[in-house]
Amino acid sequence: MSSPYAPLAAAQASRTGADRRYGWVDRLISDYDLNGPRIRLGLAWFVLAVAAALVGMVAVAVLFGLVAGAAGLQTAGAWRRAGRRPHQLVAGVGAVVMPVAALFGIGLAGVAALAFVVAATVAALRDPRRRTPLVVSAGDTIRSGFFVGLAAAAAVLLARTDAGALVVLVVLVSGYEVGDYVVGTGADNPAEGPIAGIAAVAVLTFAVAAFELPPFDGGSAWVFGLLVAALAPLGRFVAGGLAPPGSRRVPALRRLDSWLIVAPVWAVLLWRYLGL
Repeated sequence: MSSPYAPLAAAQASRTGADRRYGWVDRLISDYDLNGPRIRLGLAWFVLAVAAALVGMVAVAVLFGLVAGAAGLQTAGAWRRAGRRPHQLVAGVGAVVMPVAALFGIGLAGVAALAFVVAATVAALRDPRRRTPLVVSAGDTIRSGFFVGLAAAAAVLLARTDAGALVVLVVLVSGYEVGDYVVGTGADNPAEGPIAGIAAVAVLTFAVAAFELPPFDGGSAWVFGLLVAALAPLGRFVAGGLAPPGSRRVPALRRLDSWLIVAPVWAVLLWRYLGL
């Protein structure tokens, strides 16, 4: 019986020597795609995210839920093109349901997360063409949609807790992404972009602390800002592990990559900070 990883192995074997040598970079750090209206789309996302945070948590759930659902569908599709069999519908719908459930509180969001895992397992069990172990097939579905759904749910919970905190997070994460992208597009090594992004976060955090934008005072603004500086760059590494090596057709996943770790951490620490 052939290995379930044979399609991926064959694809990797077909690369040139240079591609194989730097394959780990492709997996962990997405490159900077200059094709298409990247800057305009980034600006549109920033405006929509701030507007949604100001309108209310329903708007946040719609915006982040749609992007998370698209990310689940695209990532599962990428794994299918790589020869695996995640369930695309479960990945996409599950990623939408989690932020929608978060509208009604963290308890229902947790139930939705658990239901996602169960649905992924049942879908893998019922797949008559499955050639991989159950844990692999279900795991591919979960990795495709669960973590983007969690990030989107965290954004909704932040909006539910304090809209001002979500606006600040949108500004800080967007500042990181702008610095990372602008410098990273012409950088000679993969460290220059994240360093520029971290510097942008530091400048914006100084402004948040100086004006004491609610709900933060000067000291807490620096704590939460430094968390963005530390965790936003790690989101790209996580996103690189969620999609197959060298995936390029997952733009919705890339849109949320900086949110994957920082949004859930911010949600938990904000509750503690506000004494909820």
